[in-house]
Amino acid sequence: MPNGWACNDISTDDSFTYSANVQQACWNQAISNIVFPEPGLLRSRKVVSRSRARPTGKYPSWKMRRMVQWESENELNAFRLLDCDPDVTSFHEQPCEVKYVLDGQARSHYPDILVEKNGRKELWEVKPESQAQEPEVVTRTTLLIQGLPLWGYTYRVVLAKDLAVQPRQSNACLLVCFGRRAVTDCEQEFIRRALTLRGSLLWSDACRGEYGPRGREILCSLVLRGLLTIDLNLPISPGTRFVAWKEDI
Repeated sequence: MPNGWACNDISTDDSFTYSANVQQACWNQAISNIVFPEPGLLRSRKVVSRSRARPTGKYPSWKMRRMVQWESENELNAFRLLDCDPDVTSFHEQPCEVKYVLDGQARSHYPDILVEKNGRKELWEVKPESQAQEPEVVTRTTLLIQGLPLWGYTYRVVLAKDLAVQPRQSNACLLVCFGRRAVTDCEQEFIRRALTLRGSLLWSDACRGEYGPRGREILCSLVLRGLLTIDLNLPISPGTRFVAWKEDI
């Protein structure tokens, strides 16, 4: 019986009936299993195929070091932002099948993305706001939010409009475009000394070559890897300042 539920006024017979009702309610709405792909397979179901009526594609993730498949532009937007978030260690598309029981009926749900952040695991479902508010989706979301922590996962419905917000998307595109290649120890040391002298580094100076011929690439790469940071809510411009995010840069 859950903590905080008082039963002082329930007789023995009533208590038995009450317990049976609680068990029946749990049985009618519960997560029964989480099924992951077999070894050697990346996804729980196929995403990209020629028969798809809506656009699908592959995103070259620098973080995952492979092509990540998307089945909507909303998922593509999510992948770009996840690639640029230094707190995110990994993300996987169509990662598993969640089997659950709702109103006594066995059902399956395939979350869009598994996100791992600093040891935490989140299952994301990416949806337009109109779909997220559908009664069936709301009911399923409530069940999964309540039940998945028992399996070690947080469940989130991520709205498409939040993923598409500018200038975060355009900034993410620029960072990933320039910052894919890792920075050498010499390049990182040069930036560390420049930061010590200046306190921050200007994008305009990088474009002029003041940090070497690969200055733009170096700054973007260090942002992707969590050593430098910028305000992603402001468009990257000549006046954008890059500052140290970690002291050990």
